[in-house]
Amino acid sequence: MEQAVQDSTNLALAGTLFLAAVAVLMLALPRRLAMLPLLATVCYMPLGQQVVLAGLHFTIIRLVILVGVARVVCRGEARGLSLNRIDKLVVWWAVLSVILGFLSKPDLKNLVNRLGSFYMAVGIYFLVSCWIRDSKTFVASMKLLALLAIPLAILMIIEKTTSRNVFSLFGGVPEFTEQREGHLRCQAAFRHPILAGTFGATSLPLFIGLWFQGRGSRTLALLGCISACTIAVAASSGGALLTLLLGGVGFGFWRFRFQMRWVRRGVVVVILALAIVMQAPVWYLTARLSGVFGGTGWHRSWLVDTTLAHFSEWWLCGTTYTAHWGGNTYVLDDDPDNIDITSQYVAEAVKGGVLKLALFVAIIVQCFKVLGRRIQAEAVGSAPAGVLWWAIGVCLFTHCVSFWSIPYFDQMAVIWYWLLAAVSRIAGDEEAPLGLLAGEPGLGRRFEFT
Repeated sequence: MEQAVQDSTNLALAGTLFLAAVAVLMLALPRRLAMLPLLATVCYMPLGQQVVLAGLHFTIIRLVILVGVARVVCRGEARGLSLNRIDKLVVWWAVLSVILGFLSKPDLKNLVNRLGSFYMAVGIYFLVSCWIRDSKTFVASMKLLALLAIPLAILMIIEKTTSRNVFSLFGGVPEFTEQREGHLRCQAAFRHPILAGTFGATSLPLFIGLWFQGRGSRTLALLGCISACTIAVAASSGGALLTLLLGGVGFGFWRFRFQMRWVRRGVVVVILALAIVMQAPVWYLTARLSGVFGGTGWHRSWLVDTTLAHFSEWWLCGTTYTAHWGGNTYVLDDDPDNIDITSQYVAEAVKGGVLKLALFVAIIVQCFKVLGRRIQAEAVGSAPAGVLWWAIGVCLFTHCVSFWSIPYFDQMAVIWYWLLAAVSRIAGDEEAPLGLLAGEPGLGRRFEFT
């Protein structure tokens, strides 16, 4: 699924001008708006463009990270940062991704590739940690994302009706929209339609949560919700549509927010029951759901099967050769050594073994844990104040669902690191007051969500 990187500079004039504008904004804007250039790059700039220097590939987002780090250093915006449990897990995950990945194939090209991924992950995480320190700044970034999603949705509607991608003017994405089974699969500035659909589907819970952060946010929140749904539908991705639906289901469990322990146990019981009743392994539910929502669910179910069957090949530090797993049926055209890995969980295993996969899951578990702690704390105070924590939790849940259908790269990787860093800063710090939202004006005070 992840696309191959070209070996030469291909930065177009339009991309150069966009990069210059973003760099100026990043250096000039106040800290509460510092996320705008980064999020604008995610929404509007195809990341297939790059500058190659001494064999190192700098995509536009990597250049933006460089400018952001320069800003943070010059302004001293990293002062006061301290590592909490989520931060430490992310750092260990990033470091071991490099080490284990290199051990799986100890050559210079592989090491440079892993260091590039490390730079991307740690760079985004560091910048967001410096710029989002409390719930107010996170709500501000939610508003920016909703604002940016509106033009993106309009441009995807244009792409849906004309079958031409406006963002091809920047380079890095095709001019003509891909079709599958008679449906146009719009992708806008994203490298793949599934990434575009996933962006919309996973953004919806945050925009719903934005509705309850004061009356002044409601118009923007409504437009953001409409835009998120439009983006997900225009991408014609079964995985994105399923994620969109489950995000809505997640909000339906708000009334059970103080009984989630029993809900989790109920889910485990249902999974065990299905495992007993079903003739195929339980992960083949994905294949059955694809019959309703479309997509290639069978391939994703088969991928889990074949990964477990070849456990001995990847468990220690991953592997760089999987072509034989599918009998040469699903081998990538641009990477004859590997099959098409369409799951983030499988990608974690293949790129770093059991330890990398375990750390990835541990990061997610810890994020859910700290968000649950915040929600539970609101039981003795102003219960509506917990809606922001709940919205973030549902957003995290939708990402976990999406990980079954696509490995994150390019823009979606940025969104994922943004969410992790935000959760860490506003909910993961043990010394932060539990009633954080209760004392902040305009955050959920006039809200009844029953």
